[in-house]
Amino acid sequence: VLLQYSQFLHLGFSGYQRVPRATMDVAEFLAQEIDTMDEFTLFNRQLDIPVFAWQRTDVGGAWTLADVSDRLRMTGWLVPSDPLPDNLSDRLVQRIVVRNGLGRDLAGDLIGDLRAAVRDLDSGAAGHSAAASSTRGFAH
Repeated sequence: VLLQYSQFLHLGFSGYQRVPRATMDVAEFLAQEIDTMDEFTLFNRQLDIPVFAWQRTDVGGAWTLADVSDRLRMTGWLVPSDPLPDNLSDRLVQRIVVRNGLGRDLAGDLIGDLRAAVRDLDSGAAGHSAAASSTRGFAH
């Protein structure tokens, strides 16, 4: 609480409002971009907080959201795929929680990597994607 008060004093009322507004703008941008992709269906198009989730449109397709998570992890993104509770546990969803500091340019990079992951999965490419294998990751 003390830190929030300090930030409020430092930024002022309008500055303090800009921080969550910028976060919501990035979340809305990401949700709109994912909503344009035929492979996914958003759960919540109207955002009240900078969190949204989506599922695979074609649940019985050749790949799952777990495959998408794996592809995104290869490029440095951590976008979890979680099952829904109890009677819908056979369904996977992905979610993004947008935090302060994720800018529009980095969000655009995420969308680009998501589109590349879907292209790779649609083409049936096995293993690492061309984009992921062109950059060196951690090796033992």
